[in-house]
Amino acid sequence: MFGDVLRKFGSLVAGATGPIVRARDRVWHLSPEGEALFGSAGPSLDAWIADGSAEVVKSGPHRTVYRVVLASGTGYVKHCRINGPRAWAREVIRSPKARLEFENATRLRAFGIGAAIPLAWGTSDTRWPGQSFLITHDLAPAIAFPDFVEKRPLVPCERRKLAHALGAFLARLHENGVAHPDPHPGNLLVEWGQKRPTPPSPLPEGKGELTRKVSGIGTTHCAGSFSPFPSGREDGGVGCLYSTPEFSLLDVHAVRFGAPLSWAESRANLIRFNRWFQLRASQTDRLRFWRSYCEGRKTLPNLGAKEAKELERETLASNRRFWVTRTTRYRGTHRTIRKIRSGRVRGLAVRDLPGDFLRVLLAAPNDLFTKSGTRLLKQCVSSTVAELEMPTPNGPRTVILKRVNVRSALDLLKNLFRSSAVRRSWLFGHGLCERWLPTPRPLAMFHVYRGGFLPAEGYLLTEKVPHAIGLTEAVKACRDTRVLRSWGEKLARVVRTMHDRGVSHRDLKAPNVMLQNAAIDPVNATPVLIDLVGVRASLNAVPFARRAKELARLNASFLATPHVTRTERLRFLRAYLSVGERQLGWKTWWNAVSAATAAKVAKNHRSGRVLG
Repeated sequence: MFGDVLRKFGSLVAGATGPIVRARDRVWHLSPEGEALFGSAGPSLDAWIADGSAEVVKSGPHRTVYRVVLASGTGYVKHCRINGPRAWAREVIRSPKARLEFENATRLRAFGIGAAIPLAWGTSDTRWPGQSFLITHDLAPAIAFPDFVEKRPLVPCERRKLAHALGAFLARLHENGVAHPDPHPGNLLVEWGQKRPTPPSPLPEGKGELTRKVSGIGTTHCAGSFSPFPSGREDGGVGCLYSTPEFSLLDVHAVRFGAPLSWAESRANLIRFNRWFQLRASQTDRLRFWRSYCEGRKTLPNLGAKEAKELERETLASNRRFWVTRTTRYRGTHRTIRKIRSGRVRGLAVRDLPGDFLRVLLAAPNDLFTKSGTRLLKQCVSSTVAELEMPTPNGPRTVILKRVNVRSALDLLKNLFRSSAVRRSWLFGHGLCERWLPTPRPLAMFHVYRGGFLPAEGYLLTEKVPHAIGLTEAVKACRDTRVLRSWGEKLARVVRTMHDRGVSHRDLKAPNVMLQNAAIDPVNATPVLIDLVGVRASLNAVPFARRAKELARLNASFLATPHVTRTERLRFLRAYLSVGERQLGWKTWWNAVSAATAAKVAKNHRSGRVLG
């Protein structure tokens, strides 16, 4: 920050500001490339916007980004605005954001680090702080890193090269004393050469490499089922890219320069970078990244396994803090959630929910339960659950509507002073989606209000788990040991991942688990968690005692199922313990779960409730 204050009175980068041009009530500072392109007249920004040649790419209260076709190719114009007192005060004591980004990009390129080619930066021709403009040249054919890994499948050798190159790039940044304060993959561009077909070379038997997802949930989760580094054989494959990927930085206005980063500084930067990859990349590829990073850190020669484990733990802790903050956003409106209201009905809905269907739903929600084509799944004193068709522009879509009844005046008072059951299900449904845990995405949540302020009957609309069968029914009908074992191992990894990410289900019984696609492909069916009323999330991993109770509740669901043997239960436990860091020995867990199961059975026997 102090360096930014100094830069307001003189550039720290020799020749960064270049010639100065005054035109159309603006002051432009040109780079040599910008001077050759724009000349003495300066950029014609107003003309570009007026004739439509400047296309809006991003827009917000603090900035607008345009794409414009220049004589030398495609360029980008970033229009930075002051959108509050804090931003105004910041502009008083430091240089305009456009100037910071212009100079930082120039300095990065001088280090040989990829960054956008700066052409010009400008401000309004006034002494007072105001809007600023940055013009850069496109780095085509480089594309954003998330787009690169999401839009094209990577063969194993590409995945390996990408991990190594990314580790070397981050090491080069830190060795040069460069710290990007927001190093998420969206601020990275990647450029890679053309494909060169090569024949596949089979591996010798037994030499394949087995990689597993650190997330522990395979490819089934509500946030999407992609991994940027899909696991597979390390055989080169067909079409492997033999050139080395080149990376460039975006959004560099806050980049810091100094001495090579210490381990504490490097760790803080790597934690923010690793948060995205910990959910999407395999442990093997993250290890490749780490080894490449260590090789490039000449000033930190002693990095090893201890630091790697520390980085993984701190990343998970950082993600848990991030998820708790993200989950609270679903209490109100933001770019994906909106408020809904119709008469006595008030609530929240996702913005992509069809408006016509939503109006019908809010006008008479109870009518949908008796509408032709609706299939009742559950009806009892406390709630009613139905499956119905929702019209969409792409055709009908099956959704689940749940109504939670108000049985007494006490329920009304509870809803008034604490979050209702549907509100908790809505909140933690989105919370589990943020954590990449498998659960149906909530679409809408609302209450019928009595007297204008008492939330009464609650309604929750969610996506339907496709081709799903309840875990209880599926296990009872299954006689194939291999399939049963596969389901148990997948569910164990889901539960362990959930606990490590700070989530306690608190009602983890078999009826609250669905097997997605079990109706059409039992072998590859994947578990999905439902009924999230009792879910709790925290900044810390779930403690041992709570984990044992939840495993015991799941274990108790199958005490009356003969073919779920002690061997299968032990396999489940060992699969649970195999994900993440080891916690105590399996015998300690076995004894704790057995004791908690016996306590649950005795409790249900005393109350006369059947184990479900």
